[in-house]
Amino acid sequence: MKKASFPKDLTPYIIIYSAFIVCAIVGMLIFPDTFYKFFSPTQLPRVNPPALPHKSYYWDIGLYANMALQNTCTAFYPLWGFIITHLFHPQNLEQYTNYFKITATAIFCISTPLVFWVFKKALKNQLLALTITLAYTVNPMAIFRVIGYTESLFSLLGIFFIWLLLPENRLNEKIKLIQLSVISILMALTRPVLIQIIFACFFSLITIFLLTKQLSKSHLFQTITISISAIFGYSIYGFSCLQSRGNFFAPFNDQKQWGKTLGLNLDLLFLPKSPLFDLLGLYLPILILIISFILIYCKSKNHKLLVFIPKRFIWDILIIYPPVLVLAYVLNYWRGRKKEIITSTFTNSLQKNYLFWFCIYFSVINALIVFFTQNRLASLGRYIFAVPFFFLALGYLYCCFPGKRKYKSLSFVILVSAIALVQQWINYGKDQWLG
Repeated sequence: MKKASFPKDLTPYIIIYSAFIVCAIVGMLIFPDTFYKFFSPTQLPRVNPPALPHKSYYWDIGLYANMALQNTCTAFYPLWGFIITHLFHPQNLEQYTNYFKITATAIFCISTPLVFWVFKKALKNQLLALTITLAYTVNPMAIFRVIGYTESLFSLLGIFFIWLLLPENRLNEKIKLIQLSVISILMALTRPVLIQIIFACFFSLITIFLLTKQLSKSHLFQTITISISAIFGYSIYGFSCLQSRGNFFAPFNDQKQWGKTLGLNLDLLFLPKSPLFDLLGLYLPILILIISFILIYCKSKNHKLLVFIPKRFIWDILIIYPPVLVLAYVLNYWRGRKKEIITSTFTNSLQKNYLFWFCIYFSVINALIVFFTQNRLASLGRYIFAVPFFFLALGYLYCCFPGKRKYKSLSFVILVSAIALVQQWINYGKDQWLG
């Protein structure tokens, strides 16, 4: 009789869930108030009530709850509150925040295995898909997917969006476009991502055309569908704001109250004035974009790719602070011994991979918007690492390098991220800023 393979198939999912749960448990054991806060349906009393700007019990979750209670137009977007209102009919702030948390956790449990399944389809490598999914699941920004923020809903929509754009997806094109339209509308109603979506679409289309000298009808239709749908999605909220406040662009104007204004703060290249992972959110997407262009150019022109290959563990540690990593690498590249790297044939396929370019441009544009409109990089790490787009782009880039050596640095990053996630749970229990 043939043995059932179900438990073996289940192993990656158990690993992924366990990694996140262990980080949460360790954080709760170190600081028990975290346990009580996470599982309490009401706000716990504090000897010294948390006070802004350094502490808050609910942070943005409370603002989402008040927005839904008052049915107002603010800098936040309405879909998250709309779902909770019509599912549970909460009557006060505490009920809203509790249902936000419960629903976010449920969505996290549903979406996490979907992320692994989609990544495995995209990367065609189970070990790489598992490693990338672990990086997605235990990074310190992952806490936002279970404590009531919109990251849980946006990640679920994002993974469906990615699945629809997979080159391996054999759905009928018309059905695919209809579903892309619906998902794009919902994404634009969940987070302020209209600009990111539109620019990511058109930059992806332009990049593919410049690299291949071809314009795919499928990519063109996808770009138009996604862009128009995202505009329509925002317009639903915009007209609501027009009726209630007389301003179609009220959510954009409200963001100015947070200190958002165009400017160039070069000190942010070295000091994020916020958690260190925000600095990683600025550097890593841009580095991946630059490396991708170099790899694709060398592969397409049959040029030798000569690089300096770090061999010491100190280089893995430098990943934590990218400015020093970049400077040290540039100096060693010019002074050190270079070695030719042979990339896989997969590199050629990146030229015309619309999904890859969308994912990386979506992340880069998020990073640039924060860099040029804020005097600190607050929340940038959340915009990049709490949603799946950056991680799929990273996975695609890793596919260009054959062999298993590439897992070493990523494994170290996952370990550091897991420690940081434990610290995030402790900070959550202390009502501190998380990102």
